[in-house]
Amino acid sequence: MSITTTVHAPELVLPANLTVHYDPLSYADYDYPYDLFRRLRDKAPVYYNRDRDLYIVSRYADVRACLGDHIRLSNRLGNDIDGTHDSYGNGMLVALDPPRHTALRAAVRRTFSAREILAKEDSTREFTRDLVGSLRRNGGGDFATDVAIPMGIGMGIALLGAPQSDNEAFSEHLLRAMVRIVGHLGVPDDAAEANRETEEILAERFQERRAEIDAGSPTTSSDAFTQILLAVHAGKVMPEEQGGLAHLVLSAASDAPASLLTNCIAILDKFPALQGFLRENPSMIPQFVEESLRYDTPGQNLSRQTTEEIEIAGTVIPENSRVMFLQGSANRDERIYDDPDTFDLTREFTPANRIMSFGDGIHACMGAPFARLATRIVVEELVQAGEFRIVGSPERWTKQLVRGFSKLPIRFVS
Repeated sequence: MSITTTVHAPELVLPANLTVHYDPLSYADYDYPYDLFRRLRDKAPVYYNRDRDLYIVSRYADVRACLGDHIRLSNRLGNDIDGTHDSYGNGMLVALDPPRHTALRAAVRRTFSAREILAKEDSTREFTRDLVGSLRRNGGGDFATDVAIPMGIGMGIALLGAPQSDNEAFSEHLLRAMVRIVGHLGVPDDAAEANRETEEILAERFQERRAEIDAGSPTTSSDAFTQILLAVHAGKVMPEEQGGLAHLVLSAASDAPASLLTNCIAILDKFPALQGFLRENPSMIPQFVEESLRYDTPGQNLSRQTTEEIEIAGTVIPENSRVMFLQGSANRDERIYDDPDTFDLTREFTPANRIMSFGDGIHACMGAPFARLATRIVVEELVQAGEFRIVGSPERWTKQLVRGFSKLPIRFVS
């Protein structure tokens, strides 16, 4: 069945100056995709890429409504078009629908609870001060590999209940797991191997925690290893699902939060007056973090599979079609946000215009509160450490879903 969309009307009808093309794997506009996103919102709010057999939704209202619809839009193929989750074990929440999704999410709900996250503030600040202090003593360094990635991995380790000695291995695995071949679907062999190596370590940590519990260790802690093992014992999580679920906990606190941190640094470099302002007005840092999440979204898109024929923005999408939702575009939608391409520290966020950076509905990211907390703390400590600038040649991740930097050299100038 042939589907006609606003962008795929007959060429003779569509003026040349109104055409727009978007391939999420091309990276043609990867450095700054937001002008292209605006053209999509205006000219092709539901764009069909024939080469990828992929529908792409760009307006805020449609993105929000669809991410909240887990009945007609399934997560069973994962939330990434490149098949990332095929290299993970069973139990990945981002590749599940209810009822398994409900059961597994419940197993780690306490781990991600607001109370437990707030209880980690002191330890998170201590870890941050170690990382930022080392960076300051060296006069600078690669913020991505010296601070953002070990910080993100450290957050995941804290949630899991793993030893911080695993940070170096997990960080190295993350750097490899995020590599993609530009223009190609699929996970490179070494990236898949990095995911397997991570799950081997997680399996060892599960064995150690189980041995501790069998020896009489208390099971009152909120760490994910304990909570998952309790759920396995209760029959709510299958033994073969525990590795993938633990991997989800780790990844929820690593790649996207690390990218958020690097994006914040890029914004502070682009608008250097903000550094002094936030140093003198630290109470504005939570607002800075929220606007950063909107302005340069670390998780740029999520994908779903239709379970029935649906209509979005006037376009009929057949059953069993792949649909991508551009969170990065939704967060720049001028229909929702005034002057969306301006970084506005006074912007007001309400339930009606809440950012789509962490998704929506039952699949909304559980790690969002910890990401906000950790980013606030890092920005607080970094602006107090002195003025800095980006130097050298930053490098972005090549994984299309994530927008951030794998390399971000900075130098302190005061």
